[in-house]
Amino acid sequence: MHARQRTASILGMVMTMLATLGVSLALAPPAHADQVITDIAYAPAQPAGSRGHLLDLYLPSGGITPRPLVIWHSGSAWSSDDGKAGAADIAAFLTSRGFAVAGVSVRSSAQAVFPAQVHDVKAAIRWLRAHAADYQLDPNRFAMMGTSSGGWLTEMATLTGGVASLEGTVGTTGVSSALQTGLAFFSPTDFLQMNAQNLPTGGLDHDSPASPESMLIGCAIQTCPDKVALANPVNYVDSNDPPIMFLHGQADFLVPHGQSVLLYNKIKTSCGNAQFISVPGADHGLSFVMDPAHFGSQTSYTTTNCYGTTQGGSPNPTWDTFANFLRGGLKMGTSCQVSYATTTWSDGFTASVTIRNTGTTPIDRWALTWSWPGNQQVTGAWNATVTQSGTQVTARNDSNNAVIGASSSTNFGFQATYSGTNAMPSEFRLNGIVCTAVSG
Repeated sequence: MHARQRTASILGMVMTMLATLGVSLALAPPAHADQVITDIAYAPAQPAGSRGHLLDLYLPSGGITPRPLVIWHSGSAWSSDDGKAGAADIAAFLTSRGFAVAGVSVRSSAQAVFPAQVHDVKAAIRWLRAHAADYQLDPNRFAMMGTSSGGWLTEMATLTGGVASLEGTVGTTGVSSALQTGLAFFSPTDFLQMNAQNLPTGGLDHDSPASPESMLIGCAIQTCPDKVALANPVNYVDSNDPPIMFLHGQADFLVPHGQSVLLYNKIKTSCGNAQFISVPGADHGLSFVMDPAHFGSQTSYTTTNCYGTTQGGSPNPTWDTFANFLRGGLKMGTSCQVSYATTTWSDGFTASVTIRNTGTTPIDRWALTWSWPGNQQVTGAWNATVTQSGTQVTARNDSNNAVIGASSSTNFGFQATYSGTNAMPSEFRLNGIVCTAVSG
């Protein structure tokens, strides 16, 4: 009896640690989102009075619309039905970069066993996509992030698009639950190998009937391997999956680092698209894997189109790195150049604009924005739809030039009037990022 009580006490403390460390941040966040809508029910509560079918939305006032969306779920060892907690801190970093953020809760393992948690997050994705127009979200640019068990949920949601058995019937149906990219932190994958992968100094007994993994599956995991296999994101990997980034500390005491190694190796052999950042000396928590003390010591493993590369010391695990990956996965562009040339006459001019994608990922649909330094007024355009409000101008792609491949370019033109000076705009932004400007 005493041994069982002690084990339960230790597991309880571990679950608390998982919940706390999973959402702790490495840096103090900047100002929060401009609009916050809390406790949106994406499905009826189950059981009544529970929080597992609620989400919060954080919307920026600036940036392009419709907005790309990042869904967030905090880790808790599956012990909490309040996984949307912590999304405010994440939103503080991402809304300033033009992303909308949705903090999503799912049912705890005490309320429902697997696959209920996957059914829930897919229901939330379907609800958000069905209501995208209401919140100016881009239904074709949905990403997900999460820590620990939230990272597991991110990997499951990202890698199981189109898997009918994991859709469920919760909430809104008949809408796609697919994600376009995912970003996971220190996530479990193959529960059956966790004990063998524990650090030499020890770790959680994942095989225990009272372990978080056993509680999620509903049985002591070594006694029900077939059920456990269904909860392993590695088993759903194929070459058609969206790009995914995941990070893991090599000194993780709670979720062994080898769990992410398994996932990366499977994606690589399946000719998928992934980036795995391995951080030496880092334990379990965002504050550990993002600790600047580790910058330059991490190793990044990248696999694309059946070809893998290894890079030491770069990129550093920062919010800029994460935002850059999300932009690439969402096909928004990560770097660009704009060439601008004009032909003028007494009170008007025509402009030729060339957009070059200088990044390594394609851009699918674009909006180029700038502000006039004078009183220029656009009167017509070709190869783009150009609108102006005050001095603010937005050019959006036509159907024939929506996609700009890596190291490729497209162009459009417009006609405008002016008086006085007709200086070139000082800054161009493509889907929210600043481009290098070149005068033609």
